[in-house]
Amino acid sequence: MLRSVPPGKTSKVIVCGYEGCGKTSIIEQLIYGNLHLEKPIHPTIEDVYCAIIDNDRGGKEKICFYDTAGMKPSHCEVPRAYLTAADVPIIVLGNKVDKQKDRQVEVDKAKNWALREKVKLYEVSAAERRSLLDPFIFLTSKMNPPPGKSGFPQLGRKGRSSSVTMEL
Repeated sequence: MLRSVPPGKTSKVIVCGYEGCGKTSIIEQLIYGNLHLEKPIHPTIEDVYCAIIDNDRGGKEKICFYDTAGMKPSHCEVPRAYLTAADVPIIVLGNKVDKQKDRQVEVDKAKNWALREKVKLYEVSAAERRSLLDPFIFLTSKMNPPPGKSGFPQLGRKGRSSSVTMEL
């Protein structure tokens, strides 16, 4: 999945969530494929990971993941500095799908919330790298859509029309 860096812009992704929910594990499993579940967990203060991620058009995009410190339920706010750096698309990952008995949020409640908030929800496991591919390909594709065409209304004299198309 990781290749040489494509030219162009680097997209930024803010990774946020509660303490111990698996943010760093997800990033490291996605990028390096080397999650070690027996490794001791140390709280993240802030880290940045850069990677080349596949998009849904067969291309590659450079993404920098900003791994934030875990939030406490009593103080659940993303620092303002991160919001100015991030791109617009949002996805939600329900991690630890492999640990159903320890589930913190019911599936139906999560799906209804995501539908109401108009965000894409994925059930994943940091322990299973394959479960992480679709969400990040989707996210990468949404952050860097293919160039579209913008058409201006027809211009010209009466009886004679022409159109102008501009590649964005």
